[in-house]
Amino acid sequence: MSLSASSSSRLGVRRRGRAASPAIPLVPCPNCGRQAKVYVSGTDEHPGWTFYKCKYHSSTCIFWHLEREYVIYLIDNNVLRGDAAVDALGWAEDRREDLELSLGKKKLVEEWGRGSQAGACIAGTSNNTAAHDGNKRTVSELVVLGRQIVLLLKIVLAMLFFIAVAVVFFIWKK
Repeated sequence: MSLSASSSSRLGVRRRGRAASPAIPLVPCPNCGRQAKVYVSGTDEHPGWTFYKCKYHSSTCIFWHLEREYVIYLIDNNVLRGDAAVDALGWAEDRREDLELSLGKKKLVEEWGRGSQAGACIAGTSNNTAAHDGNKRTVSELVVLGRQIVLLLKIVLAMLFFIAVAVVFFIWKK
């Protein structure tokens, strides 16, 4: 597992490269009091995932959180409040979703890129959990898209209804 520590400012606030990312403060470890650090995972299982941990996590300390959980920790401990909390949590959840989707797509491509996988699936001997997970994600993406389309259709219907009522009202008033 390759980890790289991210730089932080003198104030203990880390900013990411993307312009829309919020500032996420680095707080002292609640167990030992040393400053928590931010790392980026280089593992095949979670490439690019950001996590926060105490420098002494493996030896004497248990403070370790993935990014979204770290933001929740900050909110629960009143480090982030108000708009900053909402922005940080929304951003962390969007980032987690992006990472999970890219990981699912990568696994799906790897599974189907092996060549013999298709034959194994036809024979019924494949344990194709990555493809199944990828399909579940695709289905869930389609469900979300469908819900958004239904919501837009409801809005359009509501607007048409109000226009029709206004037209009827103005005709009746004449």
